[in-house]
Amino acid sequence: MDTTPAAQVRRFAPLWPLVLGLAFGRAGLIVASYGSYTSTDEGIFTDGAMLVALSILAVFFVLFLIRKRTLSKSSVRATMRVCVALEAFTLAALAYLDVRGINEPAIRFGLSVLCTLVASGAIYYWLRRARGTSTTAAAVFVFSTLIVSEVEIYLCTLMPIAAGNLIACVLVLAQYPCMRWARKRLQPHDIVSPTQRNDYFGFAKTMLQSKQFLTATALGIGCLSIVIGLLRGYPDGLSIAFQPATRIAYGLLTVIISVALIALVLKRREHVLTVGIFVIMELLACFALIAYAAFPEMLDIGAVFTTTLNALMVAFTWYVIIAFMSHGWRDPYYYAIAGWLVWLGCRAVARVALLEVSGLSMNDLLTGALMGAMVVVSTQVIFVQFLNIARHGAQEEQQEARRQQGMLTKIMGLDEHESLASVRQAAMRHNAEEMGRQFLLSEREVEVLTLYALGYTQKRVAEELFITPGTAHAHIKRIYAKTGLHSRQEVLDYLEQYAS
Repeated sequence: MDTTPAAQVRRFAPLWPLVLGLAFGRAGLIVASYGSYTSTDEGIFTDGAMLVALSILAVFFVLFLIRKRTLSKSSVRATMRVCVALEAFTLAALAYLDVRGINEPAIRFGLSVLCTLVASGAIYYWLRRARGTSTTAAAVFVFSTLIVSEVEIYLCTLMPIAAGNLIACVLVLAQYPCMRWARKRLQPHDIVSPTQRNDYFGFAKTMLQSKQFLTATALGIGCLSIVIGLLRGYPDGLSIAFQPATRIAYGLLTVIISVALIALVLKRREHVLTVGIFVIMELLACFALIAYAAFPEMLDIGAVFTTTLNALMVAFTWYVIIAFMSHGWRDPYYYAIAGWLVWLGCRAVARVALLEVSGLSMNDLLTGALMGAMVVVSTQVIFVQFLNIARHGAQEEQQEARRQQGMLTKIMGLDEHESLASVRQAAMRHNAEEMGRQFLLSEREVEVLTLYALGYTQKRVAEELFITPGTAHAHIKRIYAKTGLHSRQEVLDYLEQYAS
């Protein structure tokens, strides 16, 4: 595989409509509800509105949990169109209120709730389009989006508030042409790029272990989100305003780290988006605490690290949600809402709680000590979980998974259909990879071969891999041509005799 920069740009070019669409959706949300990050947040208008929006999303989460059905493509597209229209409306309404000098907190809070809710729906759509992709493509997608959106958001800070809202409104509406553009380009799951064996997308060989890995990640995200919520309101629960220099510093630091992560993933460095990303985020939390203590009169210095940490958590949570969407059996929106409830729910609760109790008996020293303790706790939770996963062998993991199914794993929809069929699929994948090495099959052909050998029809293969039936048929024809075999039974016989 060609790894030159030019080849990498060409390989991931089909991601551009998704990158721009997701960046436009996020930019609208941040400009409307987060004040374009001219400060760490907008207090109750940010996380208070988030809690209300999450309570509404929780209702849909329960419906997905009970009904166990997936939305049709027409329903998904219709929902997306409505979400984009309403997100643009909230931005236009905020611009109107600013021009007319109307300062009604209740109206503004209602618009913030609406924007948070519908912008979340738009973001879910773009993440849904990336399901089934590889480790590398997903990482390039989410961190490229973070870079583009940070540039858009920063440009809005250079304008008057009303003008920034109107520009963000136009960007939000630009999601419509991006939707059409995305349908005409090569789909993300068809981009040929590596999937790391020990990453969130490496499900085939260690199915049960990977599920525990994702559960551990969810616990880690929840704990670290609490830290982020506390850091954003240090020390008294009020938002921390940026100076022009520190606002630029936050944007540059976010872009630099994102570029570095993309480069490391493209070089196939293992554990970059598992242990590595958590190390980076924990370090940013520590740097924020140190800066708050060292510069108590210039809290915006610490806010640089806090807001960078928050931005990286945005992209990382997108990445994990795509992994859930790709390998879970429930509707993709189920996993997106679950990710929001864990990440933004924990952050919003911590932020609002700090705002409410800071005036009681809190002081700077106690607040700093509590935040430091939470950083330690989140680190311990994350890495103890990872160590436990690494310590157990695959067979031991399977036995333990049957005895103890944690509630979190069940809620995530990863517990059902986990029986001998999962073990059989993992074994078949192993045999198909062996056969792929013998006959120089592509990674996609190995995936098709695995499902075809398991007895899937060509239509079912297409549905599982998010490709058309014609493409599945073409892959199977190429497999027959390369191997010299002529039927499914011959494939099974070969796998049993020579690939096991």
